[in-house]
Amino acid sequence: MSQQGARHRKRTGPVISETAKIVSPSLSFSRIDVMPIASGQTTGYKRNRYRQPHRLSPSQTMKFFAVYCAVLSIAQAYARPTKRAEGTGPYPAIYEVDPALPGHTVYRPETIPDDLKLPVVVWGNGACTADGLAHQNSNLEIASWGIVVIAQGEPGQQGSTTAQQMTEAIDYIKSSAGSGVYANVDASRIAAAGMSCGGIEAYGQVGKVSAIGIFNSGQFDEAGTNAVVPGITVPIFFFLGGPTDIAYNNGMRDYAAVSEGIPSWVGNFPVGHGGTYNEPNGGVFGSAAQHYFRWVLRGDTEAAEYFTGDGAASEGWTVDSKSLDRLNVTPI
Repeated sequence: MSQQGARHRKRTGPVISETAKIVSPSLSFSRIDVMPIASGQTTGYKRNRYRQPHRLSPSQTMKFFAVYCAVLSIAQAYARPTKRAEGTGPYPAIYEVDPALPGHTVYRPETIPDDLKLPVVVWGNGACTADGLAHQNSNLEIASWGIVVIAQGEPGQQGSTTAQQMTEAIDYIKSSAGSGVYANVDASRIAAAGMSCGGIEAYGQVGKVSAIGIFNSGQFDEAGTNAVVPGITVPIFFFLGGPTDIAYNNGMRDYAAVSEGIPSWVGNFPVGHGGTYNEPNGGVFGSAAQHYFRWVLRGDTEAAEYFTGDGAASEGWTVDSKSLDRLNVTPI
């Protein structure tokens, strides 16, 4: 409608001033400025023609407040990220926020068959960002293969996260397994993983998990490597971006320091530090991740062949491995 049309639109009720706009969070509900206008009268008013403020009755205030809350809820719902049923696996996955676990985003199969056991991956985002959707494509891909992924931070959350928050997620899922939406969770099968800074958060879970995944990451220096890596007694796989990855030397040094007899693998895909996480289903990094967690958490022998055979190499990874013959996981 043109400004002229709006100026001459007929009004039959009270006109609410700018101070009463429903979208204003600072709105005072105790008083609203109004100007009665007779039926058929055109507005053509100016702000200085307003009469004295009219106070609403308590019932009117509550009705107006209810309308305000309803509109605000709708606005927030549209601003909230949409759940997505995605992934190439047999269980299209969604993400959600569990009110009992604030500061995290849970990725899981949308429909969970009664007989499907669900292992868990706790995930740390690149830069330790608190946005739980930072790696949503790859996390949805992992979850679509029958795995719960608990990412650091909520959707769109600002700020950064810590290794302690990842530990809290582990403690929470262990205490919640067997009930509610986590009724099918197998809390004996939990992996810690993360990209870049998130990989350092994953290192902070040594001794609490049954597998570790390091993506575009590694200890900052040799002292850190020597303090952490030799003590790892569970499978640990490294997914790096080749020599142009700023974490390449760190990750390769960590891989070399893994103790003899511990199943370990390192793959380099020549894409640099950013990986392919934002590509559909996480690209080649998402593919490698879901194969790893299917093997190490679900005991999926078909997924194992991605690493023991030529699957990874066929996707462009340059690989090396140690003691993979010792990685035997009972299928679930």
